[in-house]
Amino acid sequence: MMLKHILVIDDNVTNLKLAEKTLKPYYKVSLLISGAQTLRFLEKNKPDLILLDINMTDMDGYETLAKIKSNKELENVPIIFLTALSDSESEAKGFELGAVDFIIKPFAPQSMLSRVKMHLELNEYKMHLEEKISEKTDMIERLQDVMMLSLAELVECRDETTGGHVKRTAEYVRILANELVEAGVYSDILTPEYVKDIIKSAPLHDIGKIGINDSTLLKMGSLDEDEFEYMKKHVELGAISLQKMINETEEESFLYTARDMAHYHHEKWDGTGYPKGLKGEEIPISARIMAIADVYDALTTKRPYKEPFSHEDTVKIIIEGRGKGFDPNIVDVFKEINYKFEMVKF
Repeated sequence: MMLKHILVIDDNVTNLKLAEKTLKPYYKVSLLISGAQTLRFLEKNKPDLILLDINMTDMDGYETLAKIKSNKELENVPIIFLTALSDSESEAKGFELGAVDFIIKPFAPQSMLSRVKMHLELNEYKMHLEEKISEKTDMIERLQDVMMLSLAELVECRDETTGGHVKRTAEYVRILANELVEAGVYSDILTPEYVKDIIKSAPLHDIGKIGINDSTLLKMGSLDEDEFEYMKKHVELGAISLQKMINETEEESFLYTARDMAHYHHEKWDGTGYPKGLKGEEIPISARIMAIADVYDALTTKRPYKEPFSHEDTVKIIIEGRGKGFDPNIVDVFKEINYKFEMVKF
């Protein structure tokens, strides 16, 4: 079994030798005499625990601790201060900066061993617990993705003529959302968390079609005016269904995004869409992204009442809809990267 690595920093050589004598029978020990030396050492080494003197001449322990904790690779390494000070103000400052404990000098060897052992075990337990939580979170997220895709495919299995629509539009949304981030468009809104929610929610955009009757949903020809008005209700049915889920799931953020996409993906930038006639940035950006993905798939897919449009003709139609049906900023990005849509095959 590999020995745990303890780094001891103190500008008093006598203290270093005593610490080495105490710890070396049980741990790998490295000794350093300054904060600057420590920072250079940590560029290539990651100890399991650090014993750090507060009072050093070149860079005190507080400054050294702050610099160590600013390094993402080292922020979880436990640091114990070595100090001759025993006032509460010094301890409070150390804990505020991220120290886990104090050992008062001159230290008792057995006390040092006990504290080092305890904090190594605590940190190992903490890391193990975080790993388990991460695994559980990943499992829950995978389950959510599978459940959402399954719900979405319940709609699709009723209408064989739109097979693959859910997966294709979800992929178009993923491509477009990531390209918007890459281009810096709406960077104040498209945070990593929100983009993740948009991608996760995309398969549910047509969930409301579960509530549309077969005679309308499965009609082999074009819908008449009354049938089209009835079909338009799928956006409100979807929003109602997803709001019920939100009410039962302690307000999961991605469900809010899913509800917005289901409710508003047929709104248009110029205010002529449905169901609310929202205009411009009144429309949630998730729905504005889905609008392009949804139209692209509808046009390029064969239906009983039409042949598929070519990729080139579809792109032209969407670009012509800039500032009318579609957000002009999103269309500008789509114009540059639409070839990636053509590569999607489901």
